[in-house]
Amino acid sequence: MRSCLQFGWILLLVACLNGCGPKDITFMAIGDVPYHLPEDFERFERLIQQINGEGPALTLHVGDIKSGSTPCSDAYFEKIKGYFDTFDQPLVYTPGDNEWTDCHREACGSFEPEERLDKLRQLFFATPQSQGKNPMPLERQNSLEGFEKFPENARWQMAGVTFGTLHVIGSNNNFKLDSAALNDEFYERELANNFWLKQLFEQARETDSRGLVLVLHAGLNYNSRDERNGHASFVHLLREEVMAYGKPVLLLYGDHHRFMIDQPLRDDTGRTLTNFTAVQVFGDRDMHAVRIQVSPENPHLFLIDPFYVAGN
Repeated sequence: MRSCLQFGWILLLVACLNGCGPKDITFMAIGDVPYHLPEDFERFERLIQQINGEGPALTLHVGDIKSGSTPCSDAYFEKIKGYFDTFDQPLVYTPGDNEWTDCHREACGSFEPEERLDKLRQLFFATPQSQGKNPMPLERQNSLEGFEKFPENARWQMAGVTFGTLHVIGSNNNFKLDSAALNDEFYERELANNFWLKQLFEQARETDSRGLVLVLHAGLNYNSRDERNGHASFVHLLREEVMAYGKPVLLLYGDHHRFMIDQPLRDDTGRTLTNFTAVQVFGDRDMHAVRIQVSPENPHLFLIDPFYVAGN
């Protein structure tokens, strides 16, 4: 009888080793779409249909839900939110610059940019969950005292990996260079983003995550010594955290509309930080997705492939 019980425990242990750990997942990343209206709506619908057909665990939109020369109206924002809710699985979105910093342009409706940012926060980030038909819970930064203004920064865990969004954007991160600029918005958001970045790495360490996925909009300027660079402090902190963490870190971003895989961070001797990979998604005229598989058999953890949509 005892030997049977021991055999049963062995079978259970083997089964747990094979199936009780974090499961591998596949997810999609898109951004800088739709741009060209109204023809891009049909292409966006086709992209969503193809992604739904693949059945990923979730989809990430890295920002820029419009071009820099189309209206920033409430009606347009609500239309895009409606599209986000046609994704079968969770859709997590982080803002780009086109949907608020550029809205002062006449072609965009001559809006006040920070008013448009407030509207985005009210519409897309009002609840502690994602977009999509089957939304998932998120921890938002505005749940922390002192950061009530920043619901767009979120974090969650999936497949033994820590994920997080950060509101870091193009247009020099809204850091204005003219001498009269106060840059209050920039400094406040910079503080929130740097705090949140530290929190993401801390959570990844505390939960013994297999790796970390960071989601933001900007094609970062990695020259952290440039005082005119609106990404400087974030990049400096990112480099420090990546070196200290050691495990794989994947950065997903948009901004320049060209699928690209790069390893742009260097250590103090100028050597590549091989545990950091930056992936720029498609965008603008190329309305495709990037497919990422979490694969522990891969020493870099993430398998990255373009996901082309015929006709797009």
